[in-house]
Amino acid sequence: MLEEDNNQNTELKRPPQLTLLCVLSFISGGISIIGYLYFFGLYDQIVEMAKEGNIPQFFGEEVDYSFLIEISRTYYLWSLLLYISSVIGVFLIWNLNGIGFHVYALSQVLLLIIPEIYITAKPFPFFDIMITILFILLYFKNLKLLGRL
Repeated sequence: MLEEDNNQNTELKRPPQLTLLCVLSFISGGISIIGYLYFFGLYDQIVEMAKEGNIPQFFGEEVDYSFLIEISRTYYLWSLLLYISSVIGVFLIWNLNGIGFHVYALSQVLLLIIPEIYITAKPFPFFDIMITILFILLYFKNLKLLGRL
């Protein structure tokens, strides 16, 4: 009886900051998974529409979608798989499993590298790098404070 009470008292609780980080990562990862699944699944149709110039305009603006023709379907597959592994890592972090941090961090770093391989005319991803570093550091800080790393 006393052992059960001690186990309940020593059970770790997820801090609010870690909960917020996980929720933001779930939202971002979920939207990215849907988007990359869409582009991977409908790749041939999207490329055909880009070649013909039949892609709908947003807010009445003329947008050049010809860059979509140059991006390989493999890029969308890799991105999809890495976002799935990133969300799995966040799920593990949500459950206070330290391995999730490593899965998440590796996935996010690879997500920075993949576009550099497949997209030639891409500007330097300064903002993406800063956000990735920020989230990795915040996850690291929270899990280290909990003694989970």
